[in-house]
This record gives sequence, structure tokens and C-alpha cells, in this order.
Amino acid sequence: MPNASPDQHIRTDRIWNWNSAANGFTTLLPVRDEDILTGVFTADGTPKAWDTRPQVMPGIERVKKKQHPLGDLSFVMGASVVLNEKAHAALRGFLDPFGQFLELDMVDETGIGGGDQRLYFYNVTNVIRCIDFDRSETEGKKVIKPAFVPDSIPASAQVFKDPLRKKMDIYLNQAAHAELSRLMTEAGLRGSTLTRMF
Repeated sequence: MPNASPDQHIRTDRIWNWNSAANGFTTLLPVRDEDILTGVFTADGTPKAWDTRPQVMPGIERVKKKQHPLGDLSFVMGASVVLNEKAHAALRGFLDPFGQFLELDMVDETGIGGGDQRLYFYNVTNVIRCIDFDRSETEGKKVIKPAFVPDSIPASAQVFKDPLRKKMDIYLNQAAHAELSRLMTEAGLRGSTLTRMF
């Protein structure tokens, strides 16, 4: 029997977490407190609908020297990502099958984010059970540090959430990581990171 080629040994079950770019960019904040209290921006893997577009604003630092720019990709609350027009144009075709885009308005009185503009809240609705609760680090019923079930994710590109971390994490498998990385690099998009989890 011939030896297996090196390609057959490449793992296809790597999982990545899509999150904010740490301290390099400012976050977005809801303009209205009631939007926080009523869960307007809560992204739990289910479809959302807004009667009116919510408003967000760039986070402002008290010390001007510490002010960070607003990225093309921003995070407002939990497991969701907000895209500007540039990012939306570059990524929509790839991301559409895994969730929905909802329009929101940025109020930018200081001009930090380039002025008032339309943004796009991306809500991931593709849910795949892949976290092994028994092997994960937990507190009560909460998964703090997930362990994943091998071979639980399809080999085709997947941007998804797991029910046990649906309000906390957006995951990508290896194929999705490769494609999203390529698209973000080609478009020069800034403001997010892809962290390997498994």
C-alpha cells in the first residue's frame, strides 16, 4: 500500500475565533441606553429584525493621545461584527450564507470614524454543535474555555456559532479562515483578528 501523501495529513478541523483587534481600534457603542437593555444588539444565533435602524457611535477616549481609529470591521456587543461600506462590499458575498446583515447608523460628531455613515451589523445564524461540554473548562452550566469535538464541522467553509457560546463567539473552520483572511487582505480591511482555538 503506498504511503499517504502529505496533503492527506493536513487537519481540516481547525477552529478560529473572529473577534476585535484588541487595543488597536476603538469599539462602537450604542447611542441609546435602551438598545442595551432591550437586547437590540444581542446576537444569539437566531435571525433578528429591526423596526428602525439603531444608532452607534465610536468610543471616545478622554485623553486624545490614547484615541484609537475606527476599523473597517468593528464590534459593538458580544458575538457580532459591524462592517463599514468597504468591508460590506468585500465580504458580503462570502458571509451571506452564514447569517444576515442589518443596517444601522453611525453618529460620528467628532469625525473619528469618518463622519456619519451607514454600517452593517452582521448576525451569524449558522449554528453547529461542536463544543464538548464535558471536556471544556466550565463554571456551572457556562463554558469558559471550550474544547471541541473532532470532526464535528463540515469540511466546506463555515462561519458559525455553537449553542453553548452563541452570545460570546463567532467561529470559522479552516476553509472559512483561509477565504476570509484572503478577502480581508485583498481589500485591506482592518479592525478584527482571527484567533486559533483548536
